[in-house]
Amino acid sequence: MKFVLIGGGSFVFAPTVLEDIIVKHKLSNDELVLVDPNLEAVEAMAGAGKRIAKELGVSVQISAVTNRREALSGADYVIVSASPQGARRWSMDYEILSELGMADQARECGGIGGMLNAFRSITLLIAICRDMEEMCPHAIILDVTNPMPRVVTAIDRFTSIRSAGFCNIAYQGPENYAILPQLVGKKPAEVEIVTAGLNHFAWLLSMKDKLTGEDLLPIITAYIREGDFSALEEGKRRELIVMRRWLEAYGAIAAGAVDHHAEYLPVQEDIHYTTTPPYHGTEQERQKRLDEIKAIAAGERDWADLFSNRSWEHPVDVALALNSGEVKRIDILNIRNSGAIPQLPEERIVEVPVSIANGKWTPIAVPPLPQALAELCRTISDVHELIAEAAVKGDVALAHQAVELDPAVTDKATAHIALDRLLILHSDMLLGFINEC
Repeated sequence: MKFVLIGGGSFVFAPTVLEDIIVKHKLSNDELVLVDPNLEAVEAMAGAGKRIAKELGVSVQISAVTNRREALSGADYVIVSASPQGARRWSMDYEILSELGMADQARECGGIGGMLNAFRSITLLIAICRDMEEMCPHAIILDVTNPMPRVVTAIDRFTSIRSAGFCNIAYQGPENYAILPQLVGKKPAEVEIVTAGLNHFAWLLSMKDKLTGEDLLPIITAYIREGDFSALEEGKRRELIVMRRWLEAYGAIAAGAVDHHAEYLPVQEDIHYTTTPPYHGTEQERQKRLDEIKAIAAGERDWADLFSNRSWEHPVDVALALNSGEVKRIDILNIRNSGAIPQLPEERIVEVPVSIANGKWTPIAVPPLPQALAELCRTISDVHELIAEAAVKGDVALAHQAVELDPAVTDKATAHIALDRLLILHSDMLLGFINEC
């Protein structure tokens, strides 16, 4: 198999891919090409990977390039974890939105900031897909780039490339649902949990004791609705208070970080809206990490340090299951609905559990969403669709339609002004919008 990782200089996600290929699965006679415009970072990452593979006796071929077309020929799986100029562009959004009195809209995935981030990410991903259609048309994109549901929607609607999106924030932990079981006094291994909805907007739909089959959903619901949170530390108390409010409003318990869910909702006083770029590390921290990776590549530092800050997402596991024909269940994947959530259109990109068998993934049907929640998810999904189409077509009118529909945007008049200014500000990256602006 040939893997290509676009964003191969990423200090968080690239090490996870290296660990999964080299340490976890020990893939031999396979190939991994790391692609990144930052030659220094991507060569350091490849050097670290080569050292680890050599010491473990794993014969995977690892290389680093800056030109993605050079990498894509013959690829089987293309993993994308790349945010074009992410921190710089977010800061540009934040400055304009703050000037307009809308600083809370400088979000990564929702609101006006999420729209502009989607335009930038989709522009990149569509270009990648056009290269893939030419050079590796049967390869599959495994996407980690945000705003992930909008990115995957654009790929699904406007290219011939098969894709899936990865984000395990609903787990709130690296391997399994970490927080929800604790609320009913259970360990993660003792419960079966089903969450579903949209990415960064997933909800608890089923919870059972693995051993006895007891339905734990009424128990956790009663705790969220009536429990005493006063003795909890401030951060956890805040999360549970927000979850209680949303349970009453929408009829379900949020699965994930409430600050992520809130990106798709109107501003709320107890939500923490970011005031710094929502990316990993300052410039100084990134330089320090690069120096550490160089030292690992040179054999001057323990290579285990490369994996000190792992990502929770593991697209390599899905690729191997698809390639081998293995039967495997994935708790969280973002793909076409195909009836899994009955109240949402079949073609929409949703976050659901998935069964993998015979080289294919199939969404697993989940319990229906409560009516109020279903209506809200449908609206947010409609916004995803409009933004994806606007990004691909460079259609400013569609972008303004998305503003009108988006429940996260309440000051519509100012938002329309912000959108026009930001499209001009980022016109060097959003060439498709130039004639419309």
